[in-house]
Amino acid sequence: MRLFYKRFTQAGVLSLLIGLTGTLVWAQKDYVDKKLLEINVNAIDFSLSTRMGDGGMASQYSWNLTGDNPENTEEWYFPQDRYQSNMLFHLYNIICYDDSGYVDREGIRHKRVWLRSEGFHTDYSWERRRYAPPDIIVDDTRLIPPYRWELDPTVPADIVASFEDIYYNRNLSPDYGGIRVKVNVYALSNPNHDDYIIWEQTMIFTGELYLAEDVEGNVLTDEHLLPDQTVRLWWGFTPAFGPTKAGEEVAMGGFTYESEDDLDNWLATPSLLVPDRARDSLHIGYYWDTYSEFASSDLWPSSDDSGDPDKVNGHLYSTQVPGFTLLEVIPPGETGDDLVQPYAMPHAHIYHFFGRRTDFTMRDQYIGHGQYGKWPPDIRTLTGQLPEKGYMRVMTVGPYELTKDASIGRYDSIKVVYAIGVGDVGYDIADSLGKAWFRGDITDAEKNVFIHMGRDSLIQVLDRANWAWNIGLENVPAPPPPPDIEVTSGPGYNTVAWSYPSGDYYLDPHTAVDDWYAWRIYRKTGAFYVDDPDDDNQNFQWEFIHEIRDRQQTAWQDTSATRGVSYYYAVTAMDDGTQNTTGLLPGQKLESSRFANRSREPAISFEPGLDVSDQVRVVPNPVTTASGFLGFPGEDKVRFVNLPIEATLSVYTESGELIKRIDHYGTADADWDLRTEYRQTVASGIYILVVHNARDMQGNSLPDQFVKFIIVR
Repeated sequence: MRLFYKRFTQAGVLSLLIGLTGTLVWAQKDYVDKKLLEINVNAIDFSLSTRMGDGGMASQYSWNLTGDNPENTEEWYFPQDRYQSNMLFHLYNIICYDDSGYVDREGIRHKRVWLRSEGFHTDYSWERRRYAPPDIIVDDTRLIPPYRWELDPTVPADIVASFEDIYYNRNLSPDYGGIRVKVNVYALSNPNHDDYIIWEQTMIFTGELYLAEDVEGNVLTDEHLLPDQTVRLWWGFTPAFGPTKAGEEVAMGGFTYESEDDLDNWLATPSLLVPDRARDSLHIGYYWDTYSEFASSDLWPSSDDSGDPDKVNGHLYSTQVPGFTLLEVIPPGETGDDLVQPYAMPHAHIYHFFGRRTDFTMRDQYIGHGQYGKWPPDIRTLTGQLPEKGYMRVMTVGPYELTKDASIGRYDSIKVVYAIGVGDVGYDIADSLGKAWFRGDITDAEKNVFIHMGRDSLIQVLDRANWAWNIGLENVPAPPPPPDIEVTSGPGYNTVAWSYPSGDYYLDPHTAVDDWYAWRIYRKTGAFYVDDPDDDNQNFQWEFIHEIRDRQQTAWQDTSATRGVSYYYAVTAMDDGTQNTTGLLPGQKLESSRFANRSREPAISFEPGLDVSDQVRVVPNPVTTASGFLGFPGEDKVRFVNLPIEATLSVYTESGELIKRIDHYGTADADWDLRTEYRQTVASGIYILVVHNARDMQGNSLPDQFVKFIIVR
């Protein structure tokens, strides 16, 4: 029996074609370029990469606190504009065989659990979107590369990120693997559905022990496959979150290895949005920040650092409650949802449970037959202590029998669908609540009750995902696409311009009816991220500043911008709600995602150049470099001020030697780094600045000016 793989440069439908001879053909896929997948169309920014975890995308771990920039290695942000808000540090898919195990190519039966990330190898990745990501240009610099993936206006979500992994390990003997995993990740930009993703996963018993690319001719024969057999197994899934990244640094002065001050738990709750669905209860695994014995601050009213309070004002950095739930399970040979699932939701953590152990004692833990049972509460409730490293909540389905029989083309599969999302009490509550606690107005217990309200928010988020999957993602109303955006720093103002690449963008994505209503402009002051340390506790957030009802007006000047201050902008489009008849709120106006076209680099309005050339000054003068630029250490510069809007600035030595020429336009100021045209540092002495070829705003010539200044080193 052989498996043949076709290589294509264009991606299409992911489909398994089973021929009469039992040959497997995976159609229309690129098996060579396994690109990074980034799901970023809504409030979640989630990356999948084969570089994480020494393996594939289906099971990976982020060594999130190692390397040169440990604070930047996480895979998951929520919301996108929150500074270092969240991380997904483990994503595991665990095969748990029953006591019979499986048979290798030599006919030997093995009993082990498959969980190591090194054994997952990505065979293929592809991405489809309704619309290309918008172009973003700031001061003539394009900030994102051209879109390289597939555009398909018929996809059921704003983005569908697809990949396939094979479970195998070249370094393990005897044979180990034999399962192919197909994953589709869906994300919506609808503002009612922008804080979750849908993870649809199909596990197929193909028997593959190698990637086709590792075999000569890309053809797998019997020697590369497990023999035909039937196995019985459970499947464990665990996206393990640590919602405390920025907070750990604030509360403890650095990052813990794997969110050591967080806890996991589970709950079951009825669906309020889909009460008539057969699966009428949601089983939810979730995570939250708890107090740590290692955190302390003399400034706090107590040692309870739940929520990770700021040491200056008490703002709570860690109030997110991420989690996941089961939406559907299709067993082998069935077409309907298996309503008795999940089988268990056990607790596990890295020490003693993960790592390199593959014995059935570990298997029992993942299926709920271990020391904690199938439905344990959080580990602190169980033992009174936090886990040593890396807690996680496993959602286990099964047991199911999977048969591989190549003679009749049978390769059984299980499809499991999850929603993964985040609940939160919101920025304003986290700010006011933390500050009230910091002042001593509320107790630890009162503060923590509010933090746990994020769990109620998570339930609502995942129930909306449940509703969307029930009606079909293609039936969830879609907002207009975000426009391309260009931001330009100007003399006393910043200009924001935007455009659609096609008139089709004004049409509703589902009905093709023109339902455009308004443009909306947002602005962020200071640093790009909310709560960025560069904002210095100024509480700057993205704010709505202007709405335009005329679709032909596609530019706006921000005359309220303060000169010299950094600003970031985003522009959204809103529909009139007439086409949104199937949503949670029929007739609701929907707005494109504000996260899609944020300008990312600052626009800084400047003082315009003068209409005269006789007021130029050099500051400081004399230039004493030991004191730094304008008296600030570390800046070896001089500033030329009161310049005309256009001029040539030439610096000469006292003897008349030209050492530097600067073509100047726009602002009233220009800096010189005290280096010559050949990048040599200038010596102490007397220098002359010549301002010539000067013009005013109307282009009229202005007189030359000569300014003498002194440099002292």
